[in-house]
Amino acid sequence: MQLDDNLKQVLRELGRAINEAVSDSERIQKAIAGVRSAGYDIVLKLDATIGLAPRESKPVRMTVQDRRFLDSLRIRVDDEILEEETEEERVQMTAQDVKFLRSLKISVDNLEE
Repeated sequence: MQLDDNLKQVLRELGRAINEAVSDSERIQKAIAGVRSAGYDIVLKLDATIGLAPRESKPVRMTVQDRRFLDSLRIRVDDEILEEETEEERVQMTAQDVKFLRSLKISVDNLEE
């Protein structure tokens, strides 16, 4: 993918913002201080991979199952991108599925309808 100069500048700014956010993090500063107080010097190097893809012009559609999963992660989704679900598309969860999701700390209360 060929990047224009404007996009390159925006990505550089994103890199600076990420670096600044990490540098200003009180939690990270405390963790580094803990390593130093244990008698070690520390060098912190983070590698960020940023993926770019052109946006599609048509709106994203999602199933009710997609919506329920995002709701379980407390991610809010606008109703207009929600597709109607047919009975054949409805996913049935087993007790094993519920146990697995709960082990990942994913609430399954709304999924067991």
